[in-house]
Amino acid sequence: MDWLKQHREVAIALAVTGVSLGALGALGVGGWPGTAFDCHHAPCYCEAGGAGFFRQPGNTWSNLPAVFAGLGVAWWLGKLRRSTKDLPGGVLALGLLMPSVLVFQGVGSMAFHGTLTTWGSALDAMSMFGTMGLLLTTNLHRLGAISARRIPPVWLGVMGGGFGIGLVSVPAVTNLLFFMFIGILASEVVLSRRGLAPSQGFLRAGLGVHVSSVTIWFLSASEGLPLCWPDSVWSGHGAWHLLEAVVVTLFAIHAVGNLRRAPAMPTPRAISLEPA
Repeated sequence: MDWLKQHREVAIALAVTGVSLGALGALGVGGWPGTAFDCHHAPCYCEAGGAGFFRQPGNTWSNLPAVFAGLGVAWWLGKLRRSTKDLPGGVLALGLLMPSVLVFQGVGSMAFHGTLTTWGSALDAMSMFGTMGLLLTTNLHRLGAISARRIPPVWLGVMGGGFGIGLVSVPAVTNLLFFMFIGILASEVVLSRRGLAPSQGFLRAGLGVHVSSVTIWFLSASEGLPLCWPDSVWSGHGAWHLLEAVVVTLFAIHAVGNLRRAPAMPTPRAISLEPA
């Protein structure tokens, strides 16, 4: 019990990893039940679906870096909590949520590429909404719009909505994630103008990697594009998975660092993205 208290971030991340991968493996043993995803009307990202345990092995296993990143962030945030007195509530909330979000970012995408089912696609959408939702919710907290205690319920609402939207409309997922990303960037601009983002090195590094990652995504989205190799387990989309794990990790480091260095948090008030 003492170990669990001392290393709660790692314990939670390990539990999420074990349960989610275990559940995915059990479904695989059962033959991936559910409706097959229609790759003719929505992209399946340039790896021909096979008959093996994982339908797209390359696109599936390339998500493991996100899982490892989640465990690494859990270790780092746990060490930070044990070595630092009076950490801001937002940092403590991220310590409990961010590692699991990174783990699920990988497992959710594995669910889609490994199964090529509609429920796998919905879990993939849920994982992306979970990642973007936590980054955006954290920024709202940094702006003083919500308290640290409100981060988990707001984030859960966003992630649950992502799963529902993923079941209904794949194009809607892409569009909403784009607007969420714009919201993250807009809130970062406001935070900078208010002096609540004194350090921006990790954010800029993350944006640089993201630009490269998105470029690879577009060049591997469908057949005929330069990084689309349907008959190979190596593809541009796999590189996208790896790079996005790096992006989210850099964004998490940025948020934690600025929560620690920024002036005292303003009192929560009505949400506003206008500069002070």
